Amino acid sequence: MSNTVICPRCGRAVRSIHSFKSNGRTYYRFYHEDGSRCYVGPREYIYATKTQWKTLVIMGAVEVGREEMYIEGSIKAIREMNVAFQEL
Repeated sequence: MSNTVICPRCGRAVRSIHSFKSNGRTYYRFYHEDGSRCYVGPREYIYATKTQWKTLVIMGAVEVGREEMYIEGSIKAIREMNVAFQEL
């Protein structure tokens, strides 16, 4: 069984994944068979996470299972917000 990674930017198969660091953060590029590359962003979105409820962490496209983490974080955030609003 093949573990082909599909690029979230262009939908093509990925030959290799390269990470690089800038200002202490990790970013990713996906390389394709023809040598072209797609920038897929950071591992974690700092600003987007700051603007969310404290239990939600917005992850980059390379984070496996991020969709489940979003659902779990959303459920937890809803519960915490309900408690916080009831205490007002």
